[in-house]
Amino acid sequence: MSTEAAAGGLGVAIMAGGVGRRLAAVTGGGPKALAPFGSGTLLDHQLARVAPLQPECVVVLGHHHAAAVGAALGDRGEMRVEDRPLGTAGGLSLLPDGPARWLVLNVDHVSDVDLEAFCAAFQPPAIAATTEVPVVVDEGVVTLVGDRLTAWQERPVLRFPVTTGLYVFAAAALRAHLDGGLIDMPDLVRRLMPDGVHAWRHPGGWFDAGTPERLAAAERWWSAR
Repeated sequence: MSTEAAAGGLGVAIMAGGVGRRLAAVTGGGPKALAPFGSGTLLDHQLARVAPLQPECVVVLGHHHAAAVGAALGDRGEMRVEDRPLGTAGGLSLLPDGPARWLVLNVDHVSDVDLEAFCAAFQPPAIAATTEVPVVVDEGVVTLVGDRLTAWQERPVLRFPVTTGLYVFAAAALRAHLDGGLIDMPDLVRRLMPDGVHAWRHPGGWFDAGTPERLAAAERWWSAR
């Protein structure tokens, strides 16, 4: 592992380019980034979360409603706008030179991940914050041996590891794998897997606050912490 790559300067990229159709009921058709959260907006929440990291720069990547998001951002960061939709990861090609590492988070990611520890655990080319989600099989699951039923589990709960929309990427890896074209985050991460994408297992709370119901649940959870 390169010491320079692992400990180099940190930039923050907040992904805020989506249309936010699912949150239209709370945004009035405006941008997801400006959905109300606590005493401010989702964008305000993310800026407050990353501020203790004292990053070299904070970049908000946008497309839809970019002017409104940029106006709300003000001088708290830099707005960079995709001239066309570039998928969920393509906008990272617009990041400026400088930081050796980029903390990348979706604007609707709400969690109590220890961001300082997460960034400190970075190993090139990337680290992803993961958690486990329960999935209930709403049936009696049986074990068969030949033509005999030998065991029964009623409504078992399976647990699956999932990504949370929170990553740290080596800037060099982004430059090597992005060409300014359309690409989604799963495809970018798959490109990096041969070099080893590391996992940060988060045991705490996490919400993808992309619907009114999940946004409300995330707000209640965060305010109760």
